[in-house]
Amino acid sequence: MGSTQAGDIEHGLTPRRSSGSTFFPRTPTPSKPSQYTALEASDAKHSLREHLDESVGQGVRRLARTVRQHAHAPQLLTAEVTDKLRRDVKDSTRFYWQNLLVFQTEMLCGVAAMLLMIPETVAFSYAANLDPLNGLYATGFLGVAVSLFGGVPATVAGAAGAVAMVMPTITSGTGSLAYLTYEERLQHLFVAVTIAGILELVFGLLKLSKLFSMIPRTAHIGFLNGLALMMFISQKTTIEVCKNDTMRFGECEIAGDLKWMSVSSPTTWVTIGLVLVTMAIMHYFPRTPYIGHLIPPTLVAAVIGVGFEFGINRPLLGYDVRTIGDTSPLDGGLPTFAVPKFGDVQDWGVVLSTAASIMAVGLFESLMTLQSVVDLKKEQLSQTATRKECIAQGIGNVLCGFFSGMGGCSMIAQSNGNILNGARYRLSSFMGGICTFLVVFFASSVIERVPVACLTGILFVIVIHTFYWPSLKLIFRVKITDSIAIILVTVLAAAMNLAIAVIVGVIWQCLVNGWQSGLLLTYHTGMEVVPVVNAHDRTADHELLTSHEEAKVYYVKGQLLFSSVASFREFFDVQHDPNVVILDMRDCIFADFSAVEALREAAMRYRDAGKTLVARNLDPKSLDMLNHDFGWDSVEHIQIATPGTATNGDELVKSKIDKERPSRYSRASQASQGSLHQLHIPSPCESSTPYRAAGP
Repeated sequence: MGSTQAGDIEHGLTPRRSSGSTFFPRTPTPSKPSQYTALEASDAKHSLREHLDESVGQGVRRLARTVRQHAHAPQLLTAEVTDKLRRDVKDSTRFYWQNLLVFQTEMLCGVAAMLLMIPETVAFSYAANLDPLNGLYATGFLGVAVSLFGGVPATVAGAAGAVAMVMPTITSGTGSLAYLTYEERLQHLFVAVTIAGILELVFGLLKLSKLFSMIPRTAHIGFLNGLALMMFISQKTTIEVCKNDTMRFGECEIAGDLKWMSVSSPTTWVTIGLVLVTMAIMHYFPRTPYIGHLIPPTLVAAVIGVGFEFGINRPLLGYDVRTIGDTSPLDGGLPTFAVPKFGDVQDWGVVLSTAASIMAVGLFESLMTLQSVVDLKKEQLSQTATRKECIAQGIGNVLCGFFSGMGGCSMIAQSNGNILNGARYRLSSFMGGICTFLVVFFASSVIERVPVACLTGILFVIVIHTFYWPSLKLIFRVKITDSIAIILVTVLAAAMNLAIAVIVGVIWQCLVNGWQSGLLLTYHTGMEVVPVVNAHDRTADHELLTSHEEAKVYYVKGQLLFSSVASFREFFDVQHDPNVVILDMRDCIFADFSAVEALREAAMRYRDAGKTLVARNLDPKSLDMLNHDFGWDSVEHIQIATPGTATNGDELVKSKIDKERPSRYSRASQASQGSLHQLHIPSPCESSTPYRAAGP
């Protein structure tokens, strides 16, 4: 038995159910069905109990169901992780035993990665107003954690500059916690790093890393430019000295007791000269034939700086340039385990905001690093890899919080250098972390001899390579909104915070895109003749009177969202429209809840005018949004079937799917009065002959 193309649409009241059969003349040519939706808007007020039952109650029930379904998930997950780790260790051992040349390459790349990271780690530690040991511990723990659990093999992680730029909010003597002692500020930082690690774990476990794919290119550019400016500004301490000659520089920096070096002092110019020499080595040494690609330029710069300082400058010239040991001594040794003092936190607002910034900036730079690494390896970045990276980084930062590390993330330059050196597997980054610990344990006295000016020169070269120089021309070529986004993120990153800058850039771009999408909503109108049955006029108990009326059709095209609602309201001419209005949404998409509210408002306007509004060709997502809205007496989906498929004479049976609210939600509106229409919408090929409705 076939189905008809007709459906009952009642206006002003909840649609009446008819039990009668409907007869149409046979139509030989089938046509594609259309979907119509009867919209019954409601202005009824609901009680608090009803709202709680629909919102909080439903949420609690769903949460309880999820907990029951995953009650044994932690035990199963632990067992799976243990088994997988055992298999991975066994497979890796067998692989490297069978490929000794690969093993040698990975080991050497790990040592090179360590040599590349240590000078930068020390520099970033000073930029964060921290002891270099805090940065070196972070590089060790993050290097091991990301190498074992990260998403892309050969990725190098450590105390990164982007994360270091967030920390002076807590650690600086002029920051938000300046009224606390340095040790108290340090404990606040470890709490923030631990919370950041937990947030990263949650991001990974809930697969929220895909949110970072929403960051526009303008925010990427602004992030890089802002990071470069922050690193540049942080190096001003290189040309500052202690006001109190009896104190170490690190103690003076913590106390805020610094002054600029004298322009007439030879030490000032020796310091600047050493910075420039380091920058020249960083730039030209990689181009040296045969050895340029074998030795990291940071190591060469550090060795030459130490040789100049202790072989020429101090014994012959006497213009001492400040070294790492002069700033603060490195007491190398094993990191001690200590649970962060959550109970001693005096300003949770600063701690939580810093933790969120560490998490956001760290994940953002890490995902940029992964994309850069897979591009070099000619591979594709998967969602699984980004999820693993979030989990690995969370594990690393939690370890940093418990072992006095400053925290960090994956590092773009070091990871790229590791890949270019020939690394392809996890062993290289693992060895980088292990070698960092070995240097801290046994060679801290060597690190103390490195001049701070060498670290500044290294950072200046990183600044030059980090800043996106094409943006200086790009802002004059792209749209004004994109130029504003680049400048806005750059300025906010340098002046406030990298995470806040990126978030503001995303919000700005979303507003711009929403506004522009709203301008694309258009419409045109047409007229169709439809048979209309007046439910109040009956010639007999089993017959209804039918008339033909013109229905106005609004064909809407574009996205209906918050920025286009105002234009959507202006489309309708309720006063002059006929009794039947059809809204064709074939080329329109509901983008947010504002679209549902706009449609409900239109339905109420036509209801109050005693007219009928029918929507057709709504996509499933839009229908779902309508069905979950409180503002409807009913959203009735009418299935219009293809004629000519009857198997018993000319009889076609009507198929209707009700999406009514529970009866308690529609009692108030059942008393409302309005014209009652029953609308039959035929398909284009159906005969226009008036139909007859049989009795029950």
